[in-house]
Amino acid sequence: MGRPMTTVAPGERLLPAIVVLSLFLPLALPDTVPAADLSVSSKTFLRYYERDLPAGSRNTYAPLYEYLSADAANLGGMPLAFHFYGWGRVDLSDPSGSGRESGDLGSAFLEYLHPRGNAQMKLGRFFLTEGAAVETLDGAFFKATTPLGIGISGYGGVPVEHSILDNTERGDSLYGGRIFFARAGFVELGASYLTEKGPFQGKDRELYGGDLWLRVAGPVELTGQATYNRSAREMASQRYAVRILPGARFDISGGYETYTYKGLFQAALHPAFVFPSVDTDDKVRSIFGVVDWEFVPGLTLEVAGKNIRHDKTDPGDASRGEAGLRYSYNEKKDVAGIAAAAVSADRDENEYREFRGFATYSPSKLRLTLDAIAQQYKKAINGKKNAYQVVASAGYQLLSALHLSGDLTYTQSPDFQEDYAGLVRATLELETGTGGKK
Repeated sequence: MGRPMTTVAPGERLLPAIVVLSLFLPLALPDTVPAADLSVSSKTFLRYYERDLPAGSRNTYAPLYEYLSADAANLGGMPLAFHFYGWGRVDLSDPSGSGRESGDLGSAFLEYLHPRGNAQMKLGRFFLTEGAAVETLDGAFFKATTPLGIGISGYGGVPVEHSILDNTERGDSLYGGRIFFARAGFVELGASYLTEKGPFQGKDRELYGGDLWLRVAGPVELTGQATYNRSAREMASQRYAVRILPGARFDISGGYETYTYKGLFQAALHPAFVFPSVDTDDKVRSIFGVVDWEFVPGLTLEVAGKNIRHDKTDPGDASRGEAGLRYSYNEKKDVAGIAAAAVSADRDENEYREFRGFATYSPSKLRLTLDAIAQQYKKAINGKKNAYQVVASAGYQLLSALHLSGDLTYTQSPDFQEDYAGLVRATLELETGTGGKK
């Protein structure tokens, strides 16, 4: 697994050019215009909020976000597609980040899918989940499966690693692969390898992984995934779970997970970037279970529990239990519910109780939602033992391809005496194909 992502803009100046390229690339390829399915999705968000500063002044923030994705499938009548995703931010008032503008190219790649579905190739920037790999990569990927169910995949390129600082060194190369056996609806078993080379503290990152999905007997499914970090010489992570579906209205799942920070995350490129609040020698173990039961049509009971244990006394151990009721109505277009949870912990500052209520209402093209949550802390934080937040939303389908919506959020917490925030969003979905506009 890769290191945690942070919001930055390594290629913000290239973003507009890449957006234009992604939209017009299919037109530049010969003979692709009459045989290509194009789709564009634009999500625009405008936030507004104010913050009181220690000196008595007040800042006003109005960041404008644009999330744009585009897909061109069946290029030239072939099983070839181009996919793009990126985002950008412009501050209309005081800077909300390290600068007034930021952005990132999430993906931009060509993809080939074999007509029989047993082969796949990617070239460009893409997000990869393959065995031990959970990465964003500038490079290439292939995957192929034989009629017997035996398959192989491989990838290589330069890892896309984000930092909140400019001119930060990154990994030089990343490559790996996976061999597997798959039988549809019954089993998939795989073994994987990943290595990343770069100017890290200590050794290059080297991972070995194993994964399993198995349908034991009808309603019983088993999943497991384990990763060994050879660089740290320890198991980086393990997760094992069972899911039982005795009927369409009953769902039981539970499992066990353990990981170490040192084995799970890459070593820092420079000691200045090591967070002192995280003890890399700490080992975390958790047991979890969830029961979802629709005991009458439309009414569902959910009960869940989780126990987390740390080797280190700080942050210590904790257990969370919760229960809730959900009611679906309006032909299952809407849902309302209540839930309550309690967290007990070794340390008083980690103990709290939580209460939540929510509801939606969707008459025709209008959709209204209301969500409220309250937390009661055992130990006061900044002199307060309670926190509240209410979010009210409204959305309207103005056109078949255009949806407008907005949120208003009120928060009262140890961090904010009273906080109001607004959000306006516009979502545009356009599609064209061989037959014209869809």
